[in-house]
Amino acid sequence: MVQRDGTNLKIEVKNKLFTQCIATAGVMVLIIQTGIMGGWTSPNMARLTSENSTIPITLSEASWVASCLNLGRFVSVVLVPIFIELAGSKKTILLSFLPVTASWIVCMIANSAMMLYTARFLCGITYGLTYGCFSMYLGEVSVAAYRGTFVSIAMIGWPLGSVIGTIAETYLPMAVSSSIYLAQCLAGIMILIWLPDSPYQLVKNKQLDRARESLAWYRGHSNTEQEMDKILEFIESNAKQTFGERMQQLGSKPVRRAVFIVVIIFAFPQLVGLFNVFYYMELILTNGKSFLVEPSEFVIYANLVLFASTVATANLIDKLGRRVLLMASGLGVTVALAGLGLHYFLLGNARVDPVSMQWLPVASIVLFVITYTVGFLTVPSTVLGEMFPANIKSTAAGFTSLTSALLGFLASKAYQPMVDAIGEAYVFWIHALFSALAVPVALFLLPETKGKSFQEIQIDLHKK
Repeated sequence: MVQRDGTNLKIEVKNKLFTQCIATAGVMVLIIQTGIMGGWTSPNMARLTSENSTIPITLSEASWVASCLNLGRFVSVVLVPIFIELAGSKKTILLSFLPVTASWIVCMIANSAMMLYTARFLCGITYGLTYGCFSMYLGEVSVAAYRGTFVSIAMIGWPLGSVIGTIAETYLPMAVSSSIYLAQCLAGIMILIWLPDSPYQLVKNKQLDRARESLAWYRGHSNTEQEMDKILEFIESNAKQTFGERMQQLGSKPVRRAVFIVVIIFAFPQLVGLFNVFYYMELILTNGKSFLVEPSEFVIYANLVLFASTVATANLIDKLGRRVLLMASGLGVTVALAGLGLHYFLLGNARVDPVSMQWLPVASIVLFVITYTVGFLTVPSTVLGEMFPANIKSTAAGFTSLTSALLGFLASKAYQPMVDAIGEAYVFWIHALFSALAVPVALFLLPETKGKSFQEIQIDLHKK
């Protein structure tokens, strides 16, 4: 009897993980779409601005195509808290598929720069919605022991999507590639429609029987009532807090400090030129007279490196800590951007043979990709989930998303005008300067949260 009970328990645990893996797969399809949005840009910046483009656009229009993604994210800053409050985290993910689905339909029939602006703007809405709700949903449906694992697995969808988008946009007509992305969206929608709502949302809606069924489906049948009691207690404690009380808590010293830190941490990916390097990668190599590897092919290789390094470094954040990884990213990305700037600076020197310098931008971009994934990719979202009480996390995340969207838009829109005004060398050196600032921020401002409870983190924030 004991053996059978143990066997049944093992089967039940496997069943738990299997259903949570299905939920993670649905989320990953959406995150793959955000990766495709990034991979889409670099090949198309070169293709659309070429002489034989089927949709001829100027460099100025190209900068708008690149920056409209971040412009669309401003809409999501407003939509995320509304959708989560009214529909819950799962339905918010489902709704997130709608703008990007519409964007691929627009791309299939696009024949002007304005239609591309519209498509990218719609992509931006999905981008912002995705990163405002996906970790919340996975946190609500997964067991605590595997919560971080499922979030990490879902995040692998971003570099995977970037690879898919880069390859498809390099070798396929836009109408064909967009139809492939559209089919992926429809598959994700079907998965999400089939999945039960989060038990937290169902408890909030007073649908307790459905909440128990959802909890049993996602977590298995053991300790369902015990987990239901915890969810009920959590929902009731948050329901008692008024909006004014939340705003008052948001203004407290530790929360103000946490907001300040997280906003700065989230600003680094934008200020170090993430979107500029990935959006203009093919043009960076072409304008830099670097043909050691065919620029269009190198973009694919760079995205493959991005995928591999993301998978390889997924567990480092809980082994080495947040500070170490952020400093490592800051130092590595600084060297990479300084190398890109040096290449363009030397390119303007008539005594330097461009052929002898072809390796420098290639090596710099590879270094950028690898070191960016170590800290700048993972630390911001991790810290966001650790620095705030659960009842004000969505409000604080709204401020963070707004800042990230604003800086992302300004950085991507300003790239081409700055290149025209001061040249690529100084643009990359400015990005390098911002990247270098990550080192003192990590060393003196960011509290190390590895292995600490929420109470310990709050105590650290109170001491400062």
